[in-house]
Amino acid sequence: MSARLYLGLLLCLVPVAVGSQPTPIIFDTDFVLPPGDDGLALLLALQSPEIEIVGITTVAGNESMERATSDALWVLEQTGNTDIPVYRGANMPWMHEKSEFAVANYGNWHSDDPPPPPPGGHARLRPQDEGAVEFILRTVAKRPGEIVLVAIGPMTNIATAIRMDPHFAANVKELVIMGGAIASLPDGAGNITPNAEFNFWVDPEAARVALRSGIPIELSPLNVSRKTALTREWYEKMVEGDTAITRLLRTTIGARFEREPDRVWLMYDQVAMASVIDRSLVSAQELYVDVDANHGISYGTSVGGETLWPGAEGAQKMRVQHDLDWQRFIELFVERMNQPVRSSAPRR
Repeated sequence: MSARLYLGLLLCLVPVAVGSQPTPIIFDTDFVLPPGDDGLALLLALQSPEIEIVGITTVAGNESMERATSDALWVLEQTGNTDIPVYRGANMPWMHEKSEFAVANYGNWHSDDPPPPPPGGHARLRPQDEGAVEFILRTVAKRPGEIVLVAIGPMTNIATAIRMDPHFAANVKELVIMGGAIASLPDGAGNITPNAEFNFWVDPEAARVALRSGIPIELSPLNVSRKTALTREWYEKMVEGDTAITRLLRTTIGARFEREPDRVWLMYDQVAMASVIDRSLVSAQELYVDVDANHGISYGTSVGGETLWPGAEGAQKMRVQHDLDWQRFIELFVERMNQPVRSSAPRR
């Protein structure tokens, strides 16, 4: 047994600090399998005693909502976390329509194709009959001031919940968002258009509602994601052990690195999820942030500033992540992937 794996085994036996309780989260996601960032972010949450996943809600983004649901169920089944419920959410953004540009570029949020089977076939585990928005509203109302929403896809589900219940926003403890790109900070260019980040671009109207909701927000934009670099070397450290998770990673990521050994993956949603576990991993700045929902060349672009500017009078101030302790972050990630697989926490 390697020294790193032995250390991981010891660490996994150390309980969460006496008197502390895991943070209850709703994991709202446009899910894709690893090496997709949603899949790796979910594995990090599953392997972290600091986190209680109350439920997973799916939304169209990276893929269709149907494929996001299918793939999330498969990961839960493969890791033995079959008591975590999955709820189907929005299968299209509020107003953004399918276009030639959308089809020609990244993302299948507009797809009507049935989800292809994950490795080994679709999961036997089924989604809940209740819809994602109804679940989000019910859970937050039942546990006011407790639930952290971790939103790592388009904001469609979250914004719909905000619009449906005027008391909802006040009852959410925090909203952690992977989205946006802030030009006033380093590494602030977009990744779907020159200035727009993908999650906000898919549903800018929903993103604007979420950012202006009054919920305390921790924003994890492209700026901080660009401080990451998942290489084959780090991947190999991730899969040193032999567990259901390391076998899953070998199945889903290993072949990619065999074909492209020099490939470097940025880690987006994983940073947002890690910041819920340990906020000291990231550096952040307080900024007002808003999203352009006008249908023009800046559609979906997020803008941040230290003071309000014309047109952003309704914007709110939030913590915007802009830097990362990469070494501590990746070492945490590697250690959690090598731990024995944790069973999911009891629901309540």
